[in-house]
Amino acid sequence: MNPAGPGVDQTVWTRVDGRDFPVSNLQKLFWPEEGYSKAHLLQYYLAAGSTMVQYLARRPLTVVRYPDGIHGGSFFQKNCPENAPDWIATLKIPRAEPGESPIRYCLANERAAILWLANQGAIEFHPWPSRQGTLAFPDWAIFDLDPAEPATFQDAVQAAFWVRQALDILGLRGYPKTSGATGIHVYVPVYPELTYSQITRFVHAVARQIQAAFPDRITLERPVARRKGKVYIDYLQNAPGKTIAAPYTVRPLPGAPVSTPVTWQELARGLLPTQFNILTVPQRLQQGVDPFRPVLNEPQSLLPFRKLWQQE
Repeated sequence: MNPAGPGVDQTVWTRVDGRDFPVSNLQKLFWPEEGYSKAHLLQYYLAAGSTMVQYLARRPLTVVRYPDGIHGGSFFQKNCPENAPDWIATLKIPRAEPGESPIRYCLANERAAILWLANQGAIEFHPWPSRQGTLAFPDWAIFDLDPAEPATFQDAVQAAFWVRQALDILGLRGYPKTSGATGIHVYVPVYPELTYSQITRFVHAVARQIQAAFPDRITLERPVARRKGKVYIDYLQNAPGKTIAAPYTVRPLPGAPVSTPVTWQELARGLLPTQFNILTVPQRLQQGVDPFRPVLNEPQSLLPFRKLWQQE
């Protein structure tokens, strides 16, 4: 997967963790301004995949494919491609509409699956917040903080600390990551014991309290025109069928930024989302830095706060 390797139209075989599959068009520029090719994308996912797969495993996966790079056409893909190798795990889930065929989702249970999908032009990875076996019960509650101009990333950072304060009052822990754009995502790891609707109502209840305390800075308005200059808390990202950019996924934006878990201390010291990209994040991971580990193995119960989600 050397960026200076085979020509644009050549196909070569590669092996990742014992899985053999072809990769192609390695020199095709996916970020023309930066000179980053498809090979750079694959190299990133090779380096970050061992960490990233922990946040994707057993979760139905939607990918966003950009076959011709970030300035080309793109499309969301839920159904696993027909030509996917048989070693990529899949999961069929019925559609809400009667009579429709079920969706056959890919499950990125191993690093090779991430690389195979990236070779299909998948830049972004969007997993469900629930896992195979407990699909109706999310194990992440997510606060999606999206600043509307002229609000900035720093306004989203401030909003994240207000979310943290609200969670502290409840005795809950949240963990932030950059969205890879201008926003912040705060994940609350929970036991898979509440439905999507209950999780949505819980996040909405907490968001309403924050909005009431900071009405000039926080909004819950869905229409974009009504959010101007405020940070929108998108509680509906917890609704069934909604997904959010995965930890460590690349985003199809200038500079090839990465949605990166950070510590609260890093947020307090000040940072820029652009400092986390396909070149810098592998170095960070090589140093053993992954502040999101508790999201995987330290769940919390929301049952003591049933009044919050029952009153919504």
